[in-house]
Amino acid sequence: SGQAPNPTEAKTPMSHLILDKVSVLYDGQKVPAVERVSLDISKGDFVVLVGRSGSGKTSLLNVAAGQVEPSGGLATVDGRPITGPGSDRAVVFQNDALFPWLTVAENIGFGLREQGRPERERNEIVASYVDLVGLKGFENHWPKQLSGGMQQRTAIA
Repeated sequence: SGQAPNPTEAKTPMSHLILDKVSVLYDGQKVPAVERVSLDISKGDFVVLVGRSGSGKTSLLNVAAGQVEPSGGLATVDGRPITGPGSDRAVVFQNDALFPWLTVAENIGFGLREQGRPERERNEIVASYVDLVGLKGFENHWPKQLSGGMQQRTAIA
């Protein structure tokens, strides 16, 4: 039908991310960056936001990531309001967001270290993600030693 589903209707247990009439109005703006957008994205869905520059795509993603609080509407993950960034969501930035003073393995393991995970567990998880994104053999390289694509894969991992 071309219309977004009504997120206020009953949801199946598969619902993961729901944006219900979300609006974003930044301080000093007269025109909202996003106005009353509703999305219902289930686990496993692949979604693409397309629009002209300045149409609110990044603002909407920032709400879903918990980096921007909506000025109107509600954003939830698995029925819980999004109140900030969380380990149940990840952001891949347009430009890589790597620590230049950490190796590939250290960048990948940074969040795990911050969570207090034991070193052995961190190493196993890092190794699995290095393999998953095709960076085996580059674990001890610095970001500046990688191609742009390899940097982005490190950031994804």
